[in-house]
Amino acid sequence: MGYFLQYLSIRVVLAIFRFLPYRLIHGIASFSGDLIYHLHGSRRRVAMENLDRVYGNSFDGAAKKRIARASFRHLAISLVELFVVERFLKNPRKYFLTKGFEHMDRSFAQGKGVVLVISHLGSWEYLSFLPILHGSRWSAVVKTIKNPYINREIVELRRKMTLNPIPKKGSVKEVLRELKQNHGVAVLIDQWAGREGLWQDFFGFPTSTTSIPVRLAVKTGCPLVPAYCIRLSPGRFEVQIHPPIFVDPQQPNVEEAVTARLTGLLEEQIKKYPEQWSWPHKRWKPKPEQVN
Repeated sequence: MGYFLQYLSIRVVLAIFRFLPYRLIHGIASFSGDLIYHLHGSRRRVAMENLDRVYGNSFDGAAKKRIARASFRHLAISLVELFVVERFLKNPRKYFLTKGFEHMDRSFAQGKGVVLVISHLGSWEYLSFLPILHGSRWSAVVKTIKNPYINREIVELRRKMTLNPIPKKGSVKEVLRELKQNHGVAVLIDQWAGREGLWQDFFGFPTSTTSIPVRLAVKTGCPLVPAYCIRLSPGRFEVQIHPPIFVDPQQPNVEEAVTARLTGLLEEQIKKYPEQWSWPHKRWKPKPEQVN
């Protein structure tokens, strides 16, 4: 019953949003992020600890607080963007600038599929517009949300962008099948990976990082393509596709080396757009057992 009430409350808010201009919706989401920043003390502390770790004395306390607060706004806006996706479906090229699609063409020309290496930077959910903007078939490995009603709603919203969501649990066979058909599969790399990850530096501090993209590349020969969707202004976005990384399976310590390279590229992008990354996420934790 609780799950259904959560879903129902979201449906009521979305029904109201249908009658509001997008800039107002964006403002409401931003205000909600501010509210969460002030009320959610534990996550605010995590964000500040992460910023202290990454920036040290290069930013003063006030600057770090501005970034943390902007990050909470960013996360609230990103959530709302997913639920109002239909506003951008009629003419997506009106709202999205694209950069680097030649890298995508070069990657698909190899005929081995493409792993899109993504993160919670910018409007990451709107990378789901790639099937429309580029004309290629895309899937994404996604977590299943505990609330089944909300999970079903989000799956349908992603499918409206013609994305194929693949539930993370038991995803390997479907991912390999998609790559074999020369389709694209998006994989997130910026979250705590637990016992399944590699113990590597992220911004100079060790943490568990997924190596799934590299393992897929070694197994299938597919290129790895870093990609981001940066929010330029309310309702305006830029999809940035970076040059592909072709993995040599014979390279010594290939899994560790290429994962570190992907992490380094992500660090560069986060430093360009620090307000658009998920600083409240517990990215650094004590090392689990059985992590390399």
